[in-house]
Amino acid sequence: MKRYKFHIILLLFIAICLSASAQKRKKVIQKKAPVATNEETPAQKLFKSMLHSTAKVMFIDSVVVNKSDFISHIPLNKESGSIIPYNQFFNKQEQSTSAVYKNEFGDRCYYAKQDTTYGNQIYTMDKTGGKWASPQPAEGIGDEFKNQDNPFLMPDGITLFFAAKGDNSIGGYDIFMTLFDGDTDKFYKPENYGLPYNSTANDYLIAYDDLDTLGWLVSDRYQPEGKVCIYTFVPTYPRIGFDHDTLTDSQLTNYARLTSIKDTWKFGDRDKAMERLHKMMQRATQKQDDNMISFVVNDNITYTSLDDFRSPTNRESYLQLLDMKKILNKNEQKLENDRNEYHQATSHLQREMKDPILREEKEIEQQRAEIQMAEKKIRNAENLLHK
Repeated sequence: MKRYKFHIILLLFIAICLSASAQKRKKVIQKKAPVATNEETPAQKLFKSMLHSTAKVMFIDSVVVNKSDFISHIPLNKESGSIIPYNQFFNKQEQSTSAVYKNEFGDRCYYAKQDTTYGNQIYTMDKTGGKWASPQPAEGIGDEFKNQDNPFLMPDGITLFFAAKGDNSIGGYDIFMTLFDGDTDKFYKPENYGLPYNSTANDYLIAYDDLDTLGWLVSDRYQPEGKVCIYTFVPTYPRIGFDHDTLTDSQLTNYARLTSIKDTWKFGDRDKAMERLHKMMQRATQKQDDNMISFVVNDNITYTSLDDFRSPTNRESYLQLLDMKKILNKNEQKLENDRNEYHQATSHLQREMKDPILREEKEIEQQRAEIQMAEKKIRNAENLLHK
């Protein structure tokens, strides 16, 4: 009996020891550090949220240049305004890669001016009486857009693009767009221009040429320190996405990150776009005398200079006629591009594009008739002065 009690006590002792050992092991396991997880940054989350609204854009060419002088490599024609290095425009000596945008008529400019609190902010100046007025801040943009830089105003005088940093940026600098509200004299709150124009790198400037339907994007994505890439692309109006394309997230990400411009050539006619680019660059390099003209007055008289007009009123009317022809040329080029996009669009988009194209055609017909009447009026008025 004593021996039996001894065995029971021994078994209880062993059970208690095993339980204590298990608890010790359990405590050791609980003390192990949790496995670290890679949390997404706000910029990565923003990229993902924009991914499925990536614009379908054909990038026809690219060139790598020094960041210090990339402005001189953007072949913008004068009808779209001009992009001028900050130092050159303001005759400054300090180093700067910032750009000043001046409109086609040379009477308004936009640029980034240093602000001691928020870094650069966008300012504008108007030229009156041959002199630039005091700079005025571009109201409405907001302080959350840090280090604003490189503004570009579309020919409509309303749409403004600029680069900035901040919480709404995917990378360093992103491209933002805003519209001017004439009723309040302020800009609406800017919006991130999205993918593929922006990236996790720095995207410094975007510029458009409406006449030739071309655009340029300056970015340092995939580039070494001190270099940027200038991408030439074909804008699409309205903006077209990949909603009707069967793409994996990986394929869409490649388009969004612009990993290969060659992959985008199937989105349009690259050969025609390259032809427009070459013609535009030829026009830009030709030195023309603005005073040289060709206006037929009658079978025996052709004016070759503005000084040939016998009436100052007729001379002014001729300058207005040239402006009318420029506008017509822009509208005709836009109509041609819209027609090309119409033939390549889906049936749904074609229905949306049909009425605007018909309106464009009617407007162009009216403009041509007005130009013919203006030419005839000037011609008749000058012929009377030759009698």
